[in-house]
Amino acid sequence: TRLYLSKKIDTLYSANACWGFDEGIGMTFFDITKLHDITDEQFSGSIIEVDYYHAASLIVMSDDDIVKKAKKDIDTMVGKTSIEAEVVDAAVVRLPNAVNWYSPGSYANMPDAQSEAIDNAYFVGDLVRSRHGSWSQEKAFVTGLEAGNLILGKEIHEGIIPLSPDEFHVAAGRRAIAASKSIIGQGEPSRSPSLVDFFW
Repeated sequence: TRLYLSKKIDTLYSANACWGFDEGIGMTFFDITKLHDITDEQFSGSIIEVDYYHAASLIVMSDDDIVKKAKKDIDTMVGKTSIEAEVVDAAVVRLPNAVNWYSPGSYANMPDAQSEAIDNAYFVGDLVRSRHGSWSQEKAFVTGLEAGNLILGKEIHEGIIPLSPDEFHVAAGRRAIAASKSIIGQGEPSRSPSLVDFFW
């Protein structure tokens, strides 16, 4: 859902992952004005895009109700500058069943950024194999940059900001899971069951 607001609002980041408004629904909101360096001459307010994920319960709502919900969610997160802005235009796009589902081992079947079969064919998107570590929309963006670098004859990661190292608790969790898999697999982690196996 893209909202065209009557005035500039104060967003801390151009991309913001969020949750907690609806049971089981995630969202990301983007400040398109910042992402695309839109000047006051082009549009004097803010353009905000709100993407909801796993949102089957929202798809059935009317366009007006979705716009009102998106604006209310942004008002809650951004505060005064958003509350004072009015929606002057909006666009709602519904994409049912549009979320990709990954499974253990699927990474091996993803294509690399450059086709092995056709020299001048390149792949971008969140289903492309990348060593960057990002996912979803961020991965689609990064793989676009990677493909552009390859087309220009540059190193694949040139000009791309690497992910920050894992926070302590994430790194500790990864080590604990790896150790558990090694123990369960009797020294061979690949022989241990996937966590997914416990849910089926």
